[in-house]
Amino acid sequence: MSAYPVYLVESLGAPRNHHAIFVETQDDGSGTLFQVKGNIQNGMTYETRQEPKPDLSNTFISKSSLGWVRVHDLSRVDSVCRANPPPAKQFDGPKRIDKKTPLRRCQEWTSETIGNLKAEGVLLDSRDSAVTVSSS
Repeated sequence: MSAYPVYLVESLGAPRNHHAIFVETQDDGSGTLFQVKGNIQNGMTYETRQEPKPDLSNTFISKSSLGWVRVHDLSRVDSVCRANPPPAKQFDGPKRIDKKTPLRRCQEWTSETIGNLKAEGVLLDSRDSAVTVSSS
């Protein structure tokens, strides 16, 4: 396999569902999950880990295709994710720290990171473009 499929994975969360980026690296549907975890009361942290097929999780809601990443660019996915700071602490108890700044949670971080992966040429629209680029 010269390119891996990349997905937006949505799982049950509160008050909003959780979003993460999943790169399927194995034939059994398992792969690497890239996400921020925690909450905006304390601040979130970045995490990457090996995961079984996301559909097997009890909290799984959906998996939508985002595109492809070349096999040799998998480490770049992690680098781009790490370059996007996780959402910081945004509340002090029940009070918002900065009411002028929009709230930023896992959904916003994931959306920003997907845009960054595309801008860096790591996330490609089609497998054909991933294979063509990697063979040139």
